[in-house]
Amino acid sequence: MLPLAAALLLLPLAQPAPGGAADEFANLEVALTRHTRDRYVADLEEIKRRGVLRVLTRNSSSTYFISKGEQRGFQFELVQAFAKELGVRLAIVVPPSRDELIQSLLAGEGDLIAAGMSIAPDRAEKVRFTSTVFTAGRVFVTHRHTIKLVESVADLAQFDIHVSYRSTTYAGVKAAEREAGVPFRILDTGGDVEMEEILDRISAGVYESTVVDESLVALAQAAGADVEARLPLGAPKEKGWAVHPAAPNLADAADEFVRRHRRSGLIRMMYARYMKPDSKFAARARDLEYRADANGKISPYDDLFKEASKETGIDWRLLAAVAYSESRFNPKAASRWGAVGLMQLLPSTAKRVGISKRLQDPRRNILAGARYLRRLCQVFEEDGVAKRQQMRFALAAYNAGLGHIMDARHLAELTGKDRNRWFHNVAEALKLKQDRKWHEKTRYGYARAEETVTYVSKIQSRYDVYVRHVPLDAGDEPELGAQGE
Repeated sequence: MLPLAAALLLLPLAQPAPGGAADEFANLEVALTRHTRDRYVADLEEIKRRGVLRVLTRNSSSTYFISKGEQRGFQFELVQAFAKELGVRLAIVVPPSRDELIQSLLAGEGDLIAAGMSIAPDRAEKVRFTSTVFTAGRVFVTHRHTIKLVESVADLAQFDIHVSYRSTTYAGVKAAEREAGVPFRILDTGGDVEMEEILDRISAGVYESTVVDESLVALAQAAGADVEARLPLGAPKEKGWAVHPAAPNLADAADEFVRRHRRSGLIRMMYARYMKPDSKFAARARDLEYRADANGKISPYDDLFKEASKETGIDWRLLAAVAYSESRFNPKAASRWGAVGLMQLLPSTAKRVGISKRLQDPRRNILAGARYLRRLCQVFEEDGVAKRQQMRFALAAYNAGLGHIMDARHLAELTGKDRNRWFHNVAEALKLKQDRKWHEKTRYGYARAEETVTYVSKIQSRYDVYVRHVPLDAGDEPELGAQGE
């Protein structure tokens, strides 16, 4: 069975695939597995005999998620490296809620928990923890524009504080309440709501405040969320992996792996990759200024954008807007995921649109990006999206992956929105994939939706400015742009 990217990119450029785009993806498998495997408790020797390590985790941006058809996440990459060292296959298992992680481990539904779980005495009575994988300070968080002052712990009494009653965070908030000497209004979110989801709800004005790991606030802000850390709360918490108490050899192997790679720097490197948004990403997330020289040139690569436009029919100014958003016109840009060049393409993606070598060459990189966008447009055209809307959907898929956007169109239908319009419809439905009760109804699970919605909006805004300031050359009539509603 072809992977998602291959199924998409093997479509002919000029002719759509028979049966429609929806049929093309209907039977593709997703790596995200549910807790439907046989139940058994296995120690290291049995795991090696079976050839599989089952890891219990959560579907969130800080642990495990699928992006552009690839499994990713801080915890995922670590346990993938551990499984590779053991010489076994990795199987990801996602229980229905965070509260069920330990229950699922003890029931034999997984071999190891890797979900950013705090090492706590009550938990250590049930499972065996490894050494500390990382530590995380907790902070009190509100909407960025709240007018209430927060200068001391006692000021938290002004707010509705949303946390799960079954979390170690709740215990920390109760300790702060005792320190303040005044009652707090603490509201239960339930155990199935991820910290990222709580931050999204604060940004949307649904919740007033919460307490979360500090690193998650920076990630949410970089993705466009209107949240702000107002006050540190308590001592940093140690996070570790957990193993069934009846698997001492596995516990020893996991502990040795963690200790060794804290020394080697692997854990620190993976943490920085996923949990500390770099300055380039943060700048990209907030930058909307228009840049053009006195002669109206957008970039040093305008002629190359125009060449790609002639082949693909995509407005060269839109290609320039994408390139600026992706790389700020840096042909040597390289992402942590392996994407390279002006258009930030994976070599495997470029190869499937006919560009197999020298991908950092600006001409080849731009052409590959334009061809890929054209093929994405073709998929949405085959699935009934009007031409004026196709590019917005293509941009969203360019950023998040086609599967997530197909999911969002399905959610749009379920919630009474138009599955063939982006702004205020599918864009809003995509945000539901940040909420567990919705993303579990979809094929591709959790998505960093705010990042994708912001990505499309900023490219649209930049393109609008380019159109106003940089006219097309005589005779240039591109077929595809990002027209207004």
